[in-house]
Amino acid sequence: MSYISKSNSEIILDIKNFTISYSMPYYRSQTFRDLFVYALKSPIDFILNESDKVIVIDNINLQIHKGERVGIIGNNGSGKTSLCRYICGIFGRVEKIKINGNVKGIFDTEVIVLPELSGRENLEVLTHFFFPELTKVERKDVIQEAAEFSELGKFLDVPFKLYSKGMRARLFLSLISSRSTDLLILDEVFNGADHFFSEKMTKRIRKVIDESSAAILISHSHDLILEVCNRVIVFDNKKIIFDGDPVEGVNYYRTHCQTSGIQGN
Repeated sequence: MSYISKSNSEIILDIKNFTISYSMPYYRSQTFRDLFVYALKSPIDFILNESDKVIVIDNINLQIHKGERVGIIGNNGSGKTSLCRYICGIFGRVEKIKINGNVKGIFDTEVIVLPELSGRENLEVLTHFFFPELTKVERKDVIQEAAEFSELGKFLDVPFKLYSKGMRARLFLSLISSRSTDLLILDEVFNGADHFFSEKMTKRIRKVIDESSAAILISHSHDLILEVCNRVIVFDNKKIIFDGDPVEGVNYYRTHCQTSGIQGN
């Protein structure tokens, strides 16, 4: 089911005929005799080794306009997170993905931290990664505000490796939710956060989403999707199978996809 945007505003994201595929080597479990026969029969294939082609995203076309908050839902392996990682440029820029402005993606609340450093020192390092455009004074303000919002207190000066999962989530989320952008991508950002902080962070995330030109939200929480998003995309079997109204999209997923697999990324 295709979606036609009602927005006449500028295009923030434009993806045309985009496919992600990987070649995976196939190793046979064979006897020495079988390998010897195979090598004589097909020496080139034996040397190069046969590969299987795995398709992660299959010919995706997608536009997101300014003002759209797009929720993406789908089962494990449907391609949601892989697509968003390409949009963020984690695997390099792709010609078939056009972005009008800056994009920031939040995928893992522990992926970049340095465990030997304190929480405060990690904030200083991470600001250079997430907000390279800020001045030294602006960066200092962001660090101070994030530190206060995290409510970690004296633990800010404790090595990160000693943090609990909830404390790690607090530190990371407090920083990366402090500034808006042109395209904001949030992938299961509340994983690991305790209930109280999740409620507090939800309000902050909503504010950042509202201030960003456009946003993509991947979440297990259909309630959050329905609360925040004005458009829903359903992924299944590497393709977009629904793109439209949030309520219709969640119902479509529950009817056509949820019983066929485990909900996930």
